[in-house]
Amino acid sequence: MLRNSNYKNMHRRHTTLREKGRRQAIRGPAYMFNEKGTSLTAEEERFLDSAEYGNIPVVRKMLEESKTLNFNCVDYMGQNALQLAVGNEHLEVTELLLKKENLARVGDALLLAISKGYVRIVEAILNHPAFAQGQRLTLSPLEQELRDDDFYAYDEDGTRFSHDITPIILAAHCQEYEIVHILLLKGARIERPHDYFCKCNECIEKQRKDSFSHSRSRMNAYKGLASAAYLSLSSEDPVLTALELSNELARLANIETEFKNDYRKLSMQCKDFVVGVLDLCRDTEEVEAILNGDVNIHLCPEHHRPSLSRIKLAIKYEVKKVSCLFGWIHLCMSTRYSPGKSVR
Repeated sequence: MLRNSNYKNMHRRHTTLREKGRRQAIRGPAYMFNEKGTSLTAEEERFLDSAEYGNIPVVRKMLEESKTLNFNCVDYMGQNALQLAVGNEHLEVTELLLKKENLARVGDALLLAISKGYVRIVEAILNHPAFAQGQRLTLSPLEQELRDDDFYAYDEDGTRFSHDITPIILAAHCQEYEIVHILLLKGARIERPHDYFCKCNECIEKQRKDSFSHSRSRMNAYKGLASAAYLSLSSEDPVLTALELSNELARLANIETEFKNDYRKLSMQCKDFVVGVLDLCRDTEEVEAILNGDVNIHLCPEHHRPSLSRIKLAIKYEVKKVSCLFGWIHLCMSTRYSPGKSVR
């Protein structure tokens, strides 16, 4: 039953990709190099120009009064009015366009707004009915291809954003703390990739079809998970999460050779995150809470001191930079010096 379902999904996806290929072939070279190739009417050209330059009265009037306007028309670069408005940070024009039914490329516009850090525009787009159930936020452009719509349509060749990038992964990559927080409140999460040696049907199929794309997809997910913005906002215990993730990334660096250096950098990034968190501590109690992994300090009955489980974990994972810092802070605590001043 499950195998038949997977087969149907793959067949549908291949059909969708073939249809996109036909559309690109019909456009021809003019799609990329000839601004007359899209055959825009004078009305459409005026509409796109007004959206690009933020002419609110003209855009509003054309949307309300014109009976012939195709508000999903695209310019010679393949961008529609929504993308042009978002790219130039025209919030009011964006809000006018989002009121239209059957508006195309809403997903493209969201990714564009995230990449530029336009928080208010991101919030406006997320209020669109397409995101009412939140499922759109968990699917990448590649997964959206199974749907028969133009939610993602602009970046078909993957030159701007990788097809496996979800909105929250992109926000994490860009270190957009406020946007990551907004997406988390909407229910978006970064799914942890399966084990490298996983033999489930999904992993086997992805590996068979395109092993490099599968590895790149895993790397993009881990890059999002290792982001300081995502670690600090998504986890109840960011230090523990960062230490465990650092160990996992170090292991993957020895397995996934295509991205060996990338995984090493991400592993070091997680260690630096832990050091940064400790550096922000204002007093001894905060340091002890982090070292012990609990806001309620548990004392060892023998020595009447915190158990400092994070030091043990850092030593176990051979995180030398962090374990040395933990040890130094522990020494400062035991000699009654201010840990914040000592670290600096």
